[in-house]
This record gives sequence, structure tokens and C-alpha cells, in this order.
Amino acid sequence: MNVFNKVTLQSLKKNKTRTIVTIIGIILSAAMICAVTTFVSSMQNYALEYSIYNDGDWHGAFYDVTWQDYEDVNKTGKLSDSTYGQLLGYSKVDGKNEYKPYMYVIGGEKDGFFDTLPVHLISGNLPKNSNEIILPDHLSSNGGLTYKVGDTITLELGERTLDGYSMGQNNPCYTYDSETHEEVLNNEIIEVRETRTYTVVGIYERPSFEERTAPGYTALTVADTELVDEAKFDMYFKMHRPAEVYDFMKNYDYGGAQNNDVLMFSGVSRYSSFSAVLMSLATIIMGLIMFGSISLIYNAFSISVSERTKQFGLLSSVGATKKQLRKMVLFEAFVVSAVSIPLGIGVGIAGIAVTLLLIGNKFASLVGNIDLPMQVCVSWESVVIAVVVALITVLLSAWFPSKIATRVSAVEAIRQNADIKAKNKQVRTSKLTYLLFGLPGVLANKHYKRNKKKYRTTVLSLFMSIVLFVSASAFTEYLMNSVTNVVGGASYDISITVSEEDLEKISSDKLLLKIQQSEGVTDAMYMQHRYTEAMVDGSVLTQEALALSKNSKDEEVFQEIHVYFLDNQTFKGLLNDNKLSEQEFMSPDAPLALILNESTSFNQHTERYETIQYLNRDSCEITTKKPKTIKGHYYYCELENEQGQPIARYINEQTGEKLEIPAEEAYSTVTLHTGKILSKVPYFATDMTGLTLFYPLGFAKNVFDDFNVAEYSYSYMMLSDDFDKSEKAVRGILSDNGIAKNNLYNRAKAEESERNIVTIIRVFSYGFIVLISLIAAANVFNTISTNISLRRREFAMLKSVGMTQKGFNKMMNFECLLYGSRALLLGIPVSCGVTYLIYLAIMEGVETRFHLPWVAIGIAVLSVFLVVFVTMMYSMSKIKRDNPIDALKNENL
Repeated sequence: MNVFNKVTLQSLKKNKTRTIVTIIGIILSAAMICAVTTFVSSMQNYALEYSIYNDGDWHGAFYDVTWQDYEDVNKTGKLSDSTYGQLLGYSKVDGKNEYKPYMYVIGGEKDGFFDTLPVHLISGNLPKNSNEIILPDHLSSNGGLTYKVGDTITLELGERTLDGYSMGQNNPCYTYDSETHEEVLNNEIIEVRETRTYTVVGIYERPSFEERTAPGYTALTVADTELVDEAKFDMYFKMHRPAEVYDFMKNYDYGGAQNNDVLMFSGVSRYSSFSAVLMSLATIIMGLIMFGSISLIYNAFSISVSERTKQFGLLSSVGATKKQLRKMVLFEAFVVSAVSIPLGIGVGIAGIAVTLLLIGNKFASLVGNIDLPMQVCVSWESVVIAVVVALITVLLSAWFPSKIATRVSAVEAIRQNADIKAKNKQVRTSKLTYLLFGLPGVLANKHYKRNKKKYRTTVLSLFMSIVLFVSASAFTEYLMNSVTNVVGGASYDISITVSEEDLEKISSDKLLLKIQQSEGVTDAMYMQHRYTEAMVDGSVLTQEALALSKNSKDEEVFQEIHVYFLDNQTFKGLLNDNKLSEQEFMSPDAPLALILNESTSFNQHTERYETIQYLNRDSCEITTKKPKTIKGHYYYCELENEQGQPIARYINEQTGEKLEIPAEEAYSTVTLHTGKILSKVPYFATDMTGLTLFYPLGFAKNVFDDFNVAEYSYSYMMLSDDFDKSEKAVRGILSDNGIAKNNLYNRAKAEESERNIVTIIRVFSYGFIVLISLIAAANVFNTISTNISLRRREFAMLKSVGMTQKGFNKMMNFECLLYGSRALLLGIPVSCGVTYLIYLAIMEGVETRFHLPWVAIGIAVLSVFLVVFVTMMYSMSKIKRDNPIDALKNENL
């Protein structure tokens, strides 16, 4: 070890307090950086594990392919693994669910299928040959067919056909009638290929690869190798390079899908905006941490270099070069880093481990309370990134002070007179300073102007603290708003769908009254929905709405309209909340609509969530059109004939023949009158999309003269402060009145995971703000207290010439205002600029409005003066008892 390194180590030992402060600063910095990288790694790993558990461990799939197709794809050399499911066919079963009348049998490859696909046994074992089978648990709960392990089941397997055409796999066994809005069962048959008898060896959870509308319950067996050339297959594969899966699948004409969640959490995203948002936000977080850490550690090294200026001068006078002096400072940085960074890494990992342990139940609810523990994932990449970033932070913090120190000549360094340079020019102060703070204020102001270097360090520390706090607060605020917009804010907790036929024993209003009186229910309402289409005057639409229309240049623009008829009580409540006249809005001659004017949805073209506003004014007229009823026919669509004229096409219900008539004869028109755009979305309207109008149900006939209440379902929505108790109470009401309970939906329980997302983000966001604030406060405290300590000789001199304690207080108060005002003058504008950068990063994925975090700015303004004042008082209390003669004699200050 050379002499310079020995001198550095001795200096660290002698200045234990400063060394400990520096080590603590680096530990805090490394811990925060490691906490971020470890949390990202843990979350990504957890999300990947859940996606594999739920969707399977595969990247891409080709459906309904031949064995030759399967072999051709495998021969490309781009697959790391593949497996298949042999499509053995459908068999009719006598279950209670008429919309799911089949058993669908798939034969999985013995060595790969059951490991790759999400097959989770509840009881029994996996099949070992083509004579054994496992059945899904919802065959019993949904289909009413119960089998136990050891039972045998005989299935007549074949292909579903309708009018001689194959129905393929997973296509529903019903069609949707757009006229009656009902699901109508198809008259399909099974063309039986063979009869097989299986032994039931296990029951497994409903698989995610069985769609909700699938016509059959998916049963799994082992593939029959004798049917390889005859059967079709679903192929599942993984790529050597997952990012290539999208382009790879474009080369084939097979139907298929990508396992998007598994790909996304493996680092591959179909939409570039996802990566852009993730990278932008991660960069901002790491930048804020580095910014705050460099500020704190830089000041520690700057103080160290300032205290060792005389030492550097002596070494320089005996031949030490600038390069050797810089190496001394950098060696000091490496020494403290060697101690601090490993400790910081450990503290960061431990902190995240404890945090995840405390909020682990929140993560469990996000994934449906499956047995998938949330564990800390310490990947080598996350540790390396944390170490490298922390080391760079320390080296940058040490490099700049070392450059400044080596610029001072040996003589100036030994005499320590480079900091304050008196010029011939007289230093002037304002008369206002003298009037407010007297002679102490004037002295403080003159000292500031002559010794700007030290004051700049303090102001810079305050400036960084302001920027860190406001930026962190803005980041949290924008992130919370974005998550709320995407997963939804406050909305109804429980809903029920009831038809007119269900209301034989009770009226709709009496049912509402009973629901409102149920345990836990705080509010309830009901409504009916009617969809219609309209030609809207382009002048009343916003530019956003016009941009969505292909006919945006026309005077009239086609627009989809959702009309909701609310129970009269709820509609009157909305009028009252918005201070509107019942007489005006509920006029029998021309009732006015309340307007829900915006909706948020994912735009695949721009790859982000966007909020669209439709109307640019409250009052306007909207002309709707509705297809006329033609007996024996149902309306199909509107199109243009060969001459380019609009026509309406109807289909004969019996023969399927087309009937085409001119558009002007096919539709009846109704004019809707709007009255007021709602400024706040009601709780029952959270999921509504498009241009939405609200009318009272009692005036439905006044709006549409052909409106028949019996043709539309009632949707009841309610709020509850205990949704489990409310659900139980409402189920009892439905049971007592002979109403089916299947259409009751406990949204609050189902979407508890989304609310937990917000809770989790709050925990980490506010934790981030607290840590950033601690760094900022420590930085300010360290800088000011050190500067005060270094001014002991100056204060001793002022005491010796008669300055009282009251005078010292005035001088310190003036300096507090000086520090705070100058820091705020710089910090607030820069904070606004960083806030705008955060806004741009969020806008990559979610459309939002730019706003400043005024609460955080207000807190920053108050905190700056509070921290400065407390630090000043603390520092001054330390030197109150100093003997002026001893302080003047001490040359090390």
C-alpha cells in the first residue's frame, strides 16, 4: 500500500464522525437502488410464475393442425420445446346446462402436455395411458354431473356439425339474436366416429384454455398414437428467442395465439408502449434516487476535501501530483464503498423482504388466492445493477470535489484563504435588510456576497431537496391517477339483472326498496338500457369524436348512443346534485337528458388508454334511427347497393332469404334533447362507454313512443359498506320472491384485486417519498450544520466585538430566509419541468391531463424554511458554549 493510501486511511480513522456519515449516506443510497431492482425482479418473477400457473408455460400455439404440420414447425430449429394436445372430439352428455351439452376430450402428449398446460389436480392422479381420463371440477358444479375417482365413463366421440358444416372447436352451441337480444340454441348434431370407455383417475380445476362460451367440458387423457395421421392437434411451443414468436407465427396460416402475459413478464411485449412506459418510469425513479444520493454523498466528500485542503497543500508542496491527489479521494470513495455498498445491498433486500411479508395478502388476492407464495427474488442481474449504479453514484460524488481541490495551489491550500476573496469593490446591501434585521442582517448579507461558494452549496442542497420531494410526489400522483383510470375508480359493489318475468311476486320499485333496506347497503338504484344509433350534427361534437368517425367531414356524423332509463328517484337525485330543475328536465313534452360525456378505453392504434369526450356543449338535438319491424324478418345490417345508395338488409327467419329496402324507408327516427353534461360520473355508470344519455324511466314512452318496459331487463346497482353481508341479504330477498340468483354479481369481491393494486402502489409510492424526503433532509442538515461548524472562528470574532445572542438570532433568521427563498426560486421551476417529463412518460401508456402537485409544492415551501430553521438552531446550540479565544486559536476550523 502506498503512502497516499495510508494517509487516506488514517484520515478516515481520525475523522470518524464524517466517515460514519458518509458510510450511512452510501448505505441509504445503495439500499434504495437495490430495493428498486429487487422489487422489480421479485414482481416480474411473481407475475411470470402466476401467468405460467394460470395460462401455461408456452410462448405460442397453433390450433387445429395436422401431425405433418406439427413436425414441419418443429424442424425449423427455432423452438426450444414443444408439445401437443390431440383433439379426440365431442360427446353428448346429459348435464343441466343446455348451453354446455358436450364433453370435449383432448389427448395430451404424455411427456410434455401436462407439464406445459395449466392442469392442476384437485384429487387423484394424471392419466398414464389413453384409457384413463381426468375430468374438470365444473362438470359437477356447472353441469350437474358428478364422477368420483375410479368411476368409468363411456363417450361417443365425434365432430359437431350444423347443416352439414363442421362447427370446429370452442365455437358456442348458440347464436345471438340481435332483434330479441336472446341466445338461441343451434340445431347441431354429433357425427359419431367411435365409442370409448375411460376410467376416471382424477379431478382437476377448470382449465384456462377452456373458453367461457365453450360448448363442452374439457376432459383430458393421453394421446392415442394410433390416430396420429387421422386426428388434428393443438400445438404449444417455446422459442429459443421469445421475442421472435410474433414474427415467427406470421409465417404460417394456422390459427393460433400467443401467451401474451408469459411473454410480457419474460421481457417481451407486443405493444411497444408497455416497454416505453416501464423504461421511462424506471429511468425517472433511478434518476431521482441517484440525484438525491449524489447530492448527499457529494456533500460528504466535499466536506472531507474541504477539511483536508491543508493536507493536500502540504502533500502538494513535497511533490504530490494532481493525479495522485485525485487518486487519494477516489481511493477514499472505494474504501467507504467496500464497506457501505454490501451493507446497503443487504439492507435493501431485507427491507423489500419485510415489506412484501407485510403486504403479502394483498398480492395473494391479486391472483385469486391461489397457493402461490409471494417471495423475494434476488436475481444476480438486480444485484449487479444495484452495485454498479451505487458505485457510479459514489465515484461521481467523489470525482467533482477532487477536481476542485486539485486546482488550488499549495500555498493557498496551506493558508486556506481561497474560499473568501475580498475585492476592492464595495459590497452593498439594501436598506430594507437593515430595517428588518439590523446590523446582524447586513453582516450576514455581506458575508453571503463575499463567500458565495459555501452558500451556493447550501442553496444547491435545498434546491435538490425541493426537486426530489416534488418530483417524487408528482410521480406518485400521476401513477395513482393512471392506475385508477385503468382499473377503475369508485363504482357499484353489487349488481343484479332481473327480467320482467322475474317480477311476478314483486314490483321493480318494491324490490328496490327492499334492497335499499338490506344490511350494509348504503345506496341502490335500477335502470334499463336501450342502444340506438344517431346522426349527430358535427358542430356539437368534439374534435376527438369527429376523429373517430369515418364521416368526419360531413355535416352529420354517425354516432352510437347508449340510452339509460333510471328509476325516477335516482334521476331526481342526479338533478338535485347538479342543481337542475325537475320541471325542465322531466317535462312530458320534451324531457331533457343528462349526459355522461366521456369514456376511457385502450386504443390499439395509439397503444395507450385514452379518454374520449363526445359533445362540446350541454344542449343539443340528436336524431336517432331505429330499424322498423318487418313481420317474419329480422334486421341484419345497413350497406350500399351497386349504385352506391344506402339500403337496409333484413333476413327471413324461416328461409334465410335476404330482403333489401331503401334506407329511408327502413328506419323510424326520434329526436333526443340533451340538457346537461355531468361533471362527475355516478357510481352506477363506471363501466359505461360511448356517448351515454340518462332519462327517467317514468318518461321512457315520452322519449321512445315504442318503448316497452317488458322487453328490457332491469339492472340493479348498489353500494355497500359490507359487501359480503349485503350479498347474503340480497340473495335472501331474491329467493323469497322467486327470482333466480345466478345474475347477482358481487363486483366488490371480484375486483378486490384491482383495489389491492392501488393499495400496493400507495405503500411503495409513499415509502419512496419518505425515503427521498429523508435523503433530502439529511442532505440539508449535513450541509448547513457543517457550514455553521466551519464558521466557528467567524462567530467567535463577532462575539469578541460584542454581538449579542439576539444579534446572532437575527443574523441566522436572515440567512434562513436567504437560503429558503433562493432555493425555492430555483427549485420550483425545475420541479415543474421534471413533473412535465413524468407526465410525458405516463402519456405513453395512459392519456391524462397535465397538472402540478400543488399540495407537494406547498409542503416543500413550508418544509424548506422549517428544516433550515431547525438545523440553524441545532447547529448554533452546539457552538453557544464555545470559548471565543479557543475558537480563534483553532486553525483546523
